[in-house]
Amino acid sequence: MDLRHLAWPFFEPRHRALAETFRRWASEHLTAFENDEGGDGKAARKIFQLLGEGGWLEHTLPAHDRSKGSPRFDLRSVCLLREISAYGSAIADVALSEPWLGILPIALAASDEIKADYLPGYGAGSLLPAFALSEPGAGSDAAAITTRARRVGNHFEIDGQKKWTSNSGLADLYVVFAQSENGGRPGISAFAVDGREKGIRLEERLTVLPPHTVGTWRLQNCRVAPDRVIGEAGEGFKTAMAALEIFRPTVGAAALGFARRAFDEAKAHSLKRTAFKKPIAEHQLIQAKLADMAVKIDAAALLVYRAAWQYDAAAGPIGREAAVAKLYATEAAFEVIDQAVQIHGGLGVTRGSAVERLFRHSRAFRIFDGTSEIQQLIIARDLLR
Repeated sequence: MDLRHLAWPFFEPRHRALAETFRRWASEHLTAFENDEGGDGKAARKIFQLLGEGGWLEHTLPAHDRSKGSPRFDLRSVCLLREISAYGSAIADVALSEPWLGILPIALAASDEIKADYLPGYGAGSLLPAFALSEPGAGSDAAAITTRARRVGNHFEIDGQKKWTSNSGLADLYVVFAQSENGGRPGISAFAVDGREKGIRLEERLTVLPPHTVGTWRLQNCRVAPDRVIGEAGEGFKTAMAALEIFRPTVGAAALGFARRAFDEAKAHSLKRTAFKKPIAEHQLIQAKLADMAVKIDAAALLVYRAAWQYDAAAGPIGREAAVAKLYATEAAFEVIDQAVQIHGGLGVTRGSAVERLFRHSRAFRIFDGTSEIQQLIIARDLLR
């Protein structure tokens, strides 16, 4: 994997050291999972544990900077971890990223008591969290969720159905977003729900193109104590959007890892595959494809790490920059991988080849965590403000 971009001024020496060390560690510990397609989620859970044992999940947790008034993540570090993980294995990226999205609302907005209960277990790789926002009728329009939490005596009871939740049926902790009454006014609140609660039932594990362990599940008379509300009651939607804003540049970073891997596979293949008595790399049409792929990769990397740097520098909101990074990197990665498949010819569409896997795995990134169209709306809204 080419890490020359670490010489860019976006990075500090500690980021370069982290990337080099993690790349070596991933090569040693995660290579065995390269071909894994997710299935029952056991591989993702095992990788999550390995990441915790290796101390890597600690790099995804924030340090509280009281001068800035809120927890601050090192977003460049998280992006580097996702880029390197995705380069080697899609399931490794899933194992790293989906639990991080699950823990983000707690790290951002929860009480000190809730943080103390859950963050250490997450950092150690022993507590697997899940982010439960989307529903069958509420995907891009997340504010339309119908799951409801009502106060009954000394607890809340949550009823509803969630869909597209990663680690469904596997998570130790669900961060559930539900409509609730806040001083008589409706609003969305976030709840920390123990995965062992009796009111939780897995309905279906979904089979999707990438190795995500997503599913549909139901909460029925699911009891939650009032002290498990994350942040202020009625402010859960803001917490969810804040988490997704931070998450989106890292989605671009994972797509960047896919694109780099596809480019390396295509370049290597073009040097060894011959046609008309010479390596296809010597044909100008192939050279043009490789050049275009390299340009898209550099442009995606610049946008991803600009957004991460801007967040780390606390240089204002990153909603637009995060959307630009996610939009461009996921779209460009798919184009790069499509060209890699083309360069491979028949081998490129052979089930199980590296570029065939990357093609399938990357397609969902243009949809998950905010579709490309939603990113366009975010960008346009900022432009027209």
